Amino acid sequence: MDKKEIILNTIIEEYLKHSMPIGSNELREKLDIDISPSTIRVYFKKLSYEGILRQLHTSSGRVPTWEALKRYWIERFSDIDELDIGSSVYELKKWIKEFDVYCILQYKDESKLSEIINVDDRFLLIIFQNSSVVLEYNEKVERFLTNLIGYDINKIKNISINVGLYELRKKIEQLLEANIVLKEKKDVLYEMSKYYDYCNINIENFMHSSIFEKVENGIYFEELVPKGYMAMKHEAKIDKKEVNFLCVGKVDNSYKEFLNEICTRR
Repeated sequence: MDKKEIILNTIIEEYLKHSMPIGSNELREKLDIDISPSTIRVYFKKLSYEGILRQLHTSSGRVPTWEALKRYWIERFSDIDELDIGSSVYELKKWIKEFDVYCILQYKDESKLSEIINVDDRFLLIIFQNSSVVLEYNEKVERFLTNLIGYDINKIKNISINVGLYELRKKIEQLLEANIVLKEKKDVLYEMSKYYDYCNINIENFMHSSIFEKVENGIYFEELVPKGYMAMKHEAKIDKKEVNFLCVGKVDNSYKEFLNEICTRR
């Protein structure tokens, strides 16, 4: 990295730790390179002109803008494939509260439809590998679902929406909701809702398992949450089980430290 990037990254990391502006003299003590306060102030002006830093008032130090924080997180988290959560659910709740982020965690269910049982022309027992649902008997539905044996539960849920099998869809959704093992710090969402007047996904969706179908793995900003917030969705493992993991919080939260605390040390 060049001096400009080193200065910017140091400002951001100090701000994420302390949520305070930093001046040129204080920053010089944090840097690993030899640079004078006057030179730092020149970089301050350049970065402020570029919209990367801002000054809260005339005599204060600098803080990063939302755009600078967005770029910082994109550079660090865009290539995460899977999180290995080493914390127990109890410990995870503690760190969620500590770092003030909303998290929802759902055990993945990719079980396949294995059998359709006709119970005396009264009920249809829809058997998946890990669960089952009961429907009122209907000959056409029986024939239709028999053709779907081998499909996974999520695909059948989506098909049921398209063909008008609303009772089946509702019961599958209930099964998937039962796989949610953690839903913590909802007050973050309630606070965020004050600014939620233009985004694509209603805030209530963040509280249901359907959110994991609506967004791909990755980091999201204004296309999903209000300005100043960030959402991160990834596949993960906890207790050796595959889970979907999503967290939401302010963009100036220390997510790197959060993940360091909850994930297995490598």
